Amino acid sequence: MPKEKDKPTIRIHSNEELPILFVDNLVVTERNDGMYFVRFLTVLPEGLKEQSRMIIPKNSLVRMLDVLCKQCGHFPAKQE
Repeated sequence: MPKEKDKPTIRIHSNEELPILFVDNLVVTERNDGMYFVRFLTVLPEGLKEQSRMIIPKNSLVRMLDVLCKQCGHFPAKQE
């Protein structure tokens, strides 16, 4: 097992100017080029409001979803 000092340091540079957004819904769509279009939405009385969107490669999306699942203790079964 590597020693703590041997592990690479990852620095996250926070942008304190970004607002914190509340989201109710996550929509993921696969594009023809193998990238994924991810949208975060909020339900409002007048309808859905898009809060944020991103294009992300599959390997990064899988890692992101793994982190989200681990954090909330939800591990969905694969659909066939």
